[in-house]
Amino acid sequence: MKRIILLLFIIGVIATSAFLFYNFKENKELKEYSKTIYVKDLNPKSFIELCKKRYNKTPINSVTMAGEFPENWVKPNDVNYLISLMYSKEKCCGYMNIFSSHISKEDAEIGGFALIFLDSYISKTKINLGLNSYPKTSKESIRKIENWYRKTKKI
Repeated sequence: MKRIILLLFIIGVIATSAFLFYNFKENKELKEYSKTIYVKDLNPKSFIELCKKRYNKTPINSVTMAGEFPENWVKPNDVNYLISLMYSKEKCCGYMNIFSSHISKEDAEIGGFALIFLDSYISKTKINLGLNSYPKTSKESIRKIENWYRKTKKI
């Protein structure tokens, strides 16, 4: 009788431990997606990587962020990385400001974000994606940046 009670107790402890471990793991993943991300804490590469990583893993297919893009957010050492991505039509999450009430099911393209960031660098303007942004690549923008890049490579 004592063995049966001890055996049931051990099985109960193991089952409870397994459930709690599994539940903790699930909650940790949910917390990662629900914590506030500040744009100022990212750079162009980490921004794009975050949008790629979360693609089709959130119900709204957007990465919600707080804050504004800092002045001169795109640095000279980011240019080659962004140039390599500007042709990409790979789908990713869009950008959604924390104050936005609009939920879209649209997809963004990695090349679209690269083009916006490069345009900001070239024109020396602050990036403003508004409340929501789901950019796509555009042949006209690519041509403009290719021309700029050729001219700056010669100098």
